[in-house]
Amino acid sequence: MEDLGTSPQSAISASTRLEARKLEAEIATRPRVGILDHTSRSLGGGQLVAGYLAALFSRFASVDLIRDWAEYGIDKIASAFSLDLGGVTAKSFDARIGFGVPGQYGFLRQLGMSRTLTGPYQVFVYCGHGVPPFCRAGCGLVYCHFPVEGSPSVELEGNGNWMQRDGFSRWWRGKAYQLAWQYRMRGYKAFLANSSYTAGWIERRWGVPAQIVYPPVDLVLPRAEKRNIIVSIGRFGGRSQKGKGQTAQVSAFREFVGRGQRDWKLYLIGACYKPEDYAHLSAVREAARGLPVEFLVNAERSAVLETLAEAKIFWHTVGLSNAEIRDPYREEHFGIATVEAMRAGCVPVVIASGGQKEIIREGVDGFLCQDLREFIEKTVAVAGNGAMLKDVSEQAKQRSLAFTGDAFGQRIMEIVSRYPGLRAG
Repeated sequence: MEDLGTSPQSAISASTRLEARKLEAEIATRPRVGILDHTSRSLGGGQLVAGYLAALFSRFASVDLIRDWAEYGIDKIASAFSLDLGGVTAKSFDARIGFGVPGQYGFLRQLGMSRTLTGPYQVFVYCGHGVPPFCRAGCGLVYCHFPVEGSPSVELEGNGNWMQRDGFSRWWRGKAYQLAWQYRMRGYKAFLANSSYTAGWIERRWGVPAQIVYPPVDLVLPRAEKRNIIVSIGRFGGRSQKGKGQTAQVSAFREFVGRGQRDWKLYLIGACYKPEDYAHLSAVREAARGLPVEFLVNAERSAVLETLAEAKIFWHTVGLSNAEIRDPYREEHFGIATVEAMRAGCVPVVIASGGQKEIIREGVDGFLCQDLREFIEKTVAVAGNGAMLKDVSEQAKQRSLAFTGDAFGQRIMEIVSRYPGLRAG
């Protein structure tokens, strides 16, 4: 009689099933991590940080990346920042929803929304500009790009409707809001900031200390010969009425060219989505009429990197003509584009705004300017001095290595290791 023992095919099949069951068991025992990207729908620094966190935690946890996916999918974040997000699940969330107290929703409704959002996770990470939700996860982290919203005491100060209430109403409501605020903040183990500038405003507006974790900046640049190009990167529109200062940059470039630098070009790179953004873009184009100015609007990442690789100077004017105390949000909170340009060997000439002062060492790896006059003077000086241009370019490359993905990951894991609910493995 023929031996009907286990055939090689059935042995392989049994082995495969066993491995699959082991994998399922491992996945089932992994901690669940939810990361909420509560910034804009566009692709920028907020998505960079949230994507890196998702990739980092997915090494030892089951990760959901939660955000408004109206503009693009998770694959866009993965390709834009060269991240492995294959094991990360995309979950949707309406970016218009806010969590402030007092906010757009009543207290009980906020609690319910927060429980639905954060409750399924052992670890919940809020990445945004606003007040985080109440955290019902086992452990919570906040990565704040800038605290646009403040605590109730900050938000209600000088509020007209609030001041119209009688004294007793303001007293008991204020007490209730403050207790709710304290309860909210206790749900998070650590508050992280993208710069010491942001950390200072977190403490001022939220009343909690924040640890600095600079954003991760990694990019693969094409080989290219440097040309007489000045490049600027920033959304057309953005945080201020005049966007990231493109109109001022065109004005500065007109004077720069008029002072003998006729063989230079200015490249303005930026996203443009809303009708008011396109109106601003049209105004900038009109201002640039007759000048060697190129516009790269909603450009592919490869085109942006190619331009950075070819450019010699980088311009950044966020914070121009803004008094920090009047509107600190209009300052540059960190400056990811500045670091990217430095990595490409561009010499940064920027407004001394917010986090820019933490990146650049004046006269060593770039130049910080107080106003447009100084901005033009320093650009003319460096453009006309080949030796200085080359030396500062090399220093800028070296300085940019302080802000890598590895440095970001190391810092995050240092913080993670302090809390049992967050530990890898």
